Amino acid sequence: MIVTYDRILDGSDDTPFDCGAVSTALVNAAWSRGLGAVINSQGIMQSPVVREHAGIPDDQVIMKSIALGWPDETFPANSVISERKSVDEATTFVGFED
Repeated sequence: MIVTYDRILDGSDDTPFDCGAVSTALVNAAWSRGLGAVINSQGIMQSPVVREHAGIPDDQVIMKSIALGWPDETFPANSVISERKSVDEATTFVGFED
């Protein structure tokens, strides 16, 4: 999927936020139905190719691309579990005392 916005909205503070919200909602909806989805930048890095093959007019700006597919649980990279800091190590909460 390719998320675009009208070029007239360039420079608006709301445009990136709105496109991000739409992208997140689409990814969450896909995963909730068993379809894998990943937000990536390939559509932006290859904008001329994407624009040509998807028929996206010049008055639209390509903001995000979302890859969709059925997850392959047997693919080795899909079983990698990365080590992460705990929430307590990575965050500071201010104003939320017990």
